[in-house]
Amino acid sequence: MTTATATRRAGAGGGDQNGGTGRTRVALLAWLALLVVARLWGLAVLHRATANLYLGAIPLYGRWDPLLTSRAWAALAAGVVLWLVLPRWCAKAAWRGLVLATVLGAVLWSGALTAIDGNAGWHSIHDDYGQHVDRVDQHGLGGFLAGYVDAQPSAPTHLQAHPPGMVVLEWVADRAGIAGKEFDAVLAFGGAAGAAVAVLVILRSLAGMGAARRAAPFLVLAPAAVWHANAVVFCGGLARGGGAAVVAATARRARDGDRTAVLGGVLFGLALLCTYGVTLLVVPMVVVSWHRRRLRPFLVAGAASVAVLVVPALWGFSWIAGLRATREQYALNLATVRPYSYFLVGNLAVFALAVGPATAVALTRLREPALRLLVGAGLGV
Repeated sequence: MTTATATRRAGAGGGDQNGGTGRTRVALLAWLALLVVARLWGLAVLHRATANLYLGAIPLYGRWDPLLTSRAWAALAAGVVLWLVLPRWCAKAAWRGLVLATVLGAVLWSGALTAIDGNAGWHSIHDDYGQHVDRVDQHGLGGFLAGYVDAQPSAPTHLQAHPPGMVVLEWVADRAGIAGKEFDAVLAFGGAAGAAVAVLVILRSLAGMGAARRAAPFLVLAPAAVWHANAVVFCGGLARGGGAAVVAATARRARDGDRTAVLGGVLFGLALLCTYGVTLLVVPMVVVSWHRRRLRPFLVAGAASVAVLVVPALWGFSWIAGLRATREQYALNLATVRPYSYFLVGNLAVFALAVGPATAVALTRLREPALRLLVGAGLGV
């Protein structure tokens, strides 16, 4: 009987292993097929385009610019070291050690990749936002905020597409005498590290410490790190920090949960003042709150976020009006030459590149129901 039981268990294990291998192959093939389709379709779109779509690296924005310099080899060496060290360290680390390893790893890897471009790699935030602080000086903070929406038709691209939060932050840093490449690097890499830690908090809350340990190396080394000198990663770090606080609040008692939820709402509100795009991250927060039957933290966080948005509204900036103006500017410009159907697929392909094939495989191995809901909601939006 014992032998038979062992045989049945071995057979079941073998079946699970074979099934897992099959799912892995399907996930990798689907990931690759998405990239191939997006690439070929995108090349056809470019061939028929009547204007510059700025998609020289289809499906990515921009153009290819290979840089095989000594800094590139240094970045490769840093990546190999992290790939060898992080999984072993994270597999045994306590919570504080795990957070520390994730933060240091994210900063090291992001910095190494950004340094490949030399000085050019550190100027993204300044070029997009910092160089426009004179607009605040010219009109004063109140005048800048009050006239922000009306000025969008003649504003630079990044100011047309985003709320005024980043420009105001750069202006405050300039007035405080701390603006510059170093400050922008702190914003960008702080956002990257903060976003990674936020995901660890969410995983620990929903699936336990083991899930957080397994995910940490991937959070650090995901291909998305090549964009970590961009202002968007700072905004995303704020938003994910807010989301993590809300998720954590759903697992706490009412009073402690309310405090954590307020923190989450404030962080998310600040993110909303930097970019409109993080709005959809509300959906995963709703899903987790509903799954745990704890809507109170979400409502408290929502109230805190609204309170943050009210502050610039007192000076005349309406977040809703700004979003509406951004949509109008896009509709009048690139939307007239960019086929919407392609970019539904192209954007998904860029997302697949950013998270990497390992994430595609991981999607087939989700077991925790709460994680399935969270990931499903995230993919859905």
